[in-house]
Amino acid sequence: MTLIPPTEQRLPPETVYGRLDPGGPGLTRAAEFEEWDQEDDNPLELIDGWVLPMSPGNLKAGRALLELSGVLQPIVKSRNWFMTLDARHRLPQPPNTVVFPDIAIHAVAEPDYIPGTESTGRVPEIAIEILGKKSYERDMAPRGAKFLAYQLSGVREYYYTWPDGRDASGFALQQGVFVPLPRDPDGFFRSPFLGCSLRLVEAGVR
Repeated sequence: MTLIPPTEQRLPPETVYGRLDPGGPGLTRAAEFEEWDQEDDNPLELIDGWVLPMSPGNLKAGRALLELSGVLQPIVKSRNWFMTLDARHRLPQPPNTVVFPDIAIHAVAEPDYIPGTESTGRVPEIAIEILGKKSYERDMAPRGAKFLAYQLSGVREYYYTWPDGRDASGFALQQGVFVPLPRDPDGFFRSPFLGCSLRLVEAGVR
């Protein structure tokens, strides 16, 4: 592994990484990580140079993801946007961060790949995560490493939930900071970017 100088570290020391809670400089550069083969039963992501385990897919998470993508697809298609499921994104901040948002929505017809990689370097307007046992701490507010990476990189809206709807949360970026979106009694978040209300579980828009 290639040692990364501490000066390139951008996340605060109180950041939560989940199964790994590093206390020193990162270890792996994005270009190196992107050459690795991903194993279905042991998926990995890279945040601030740290290689971290993701939760493998399961039936409940897969069902929630499928239902949510199904209600979002007509909106995305009508606006000639692009939606990905579990696709590789290299984020600009912090350095050496490569993540796989469960759902990412881009307000372009198709984002470009970084030359020589299978990663897009375009920051999505919306990122959605279905929480899992190995990764939930880094996905959640206010100190999760992925939460902070999405915030630093300029993701416009971020949502996460357990497959059963627990801890469903939504955030909109305001002056560089994620501000919580209120959830109504029926579980819907008003999405400023989509211009409609979104419920994560049971999936719905209105």
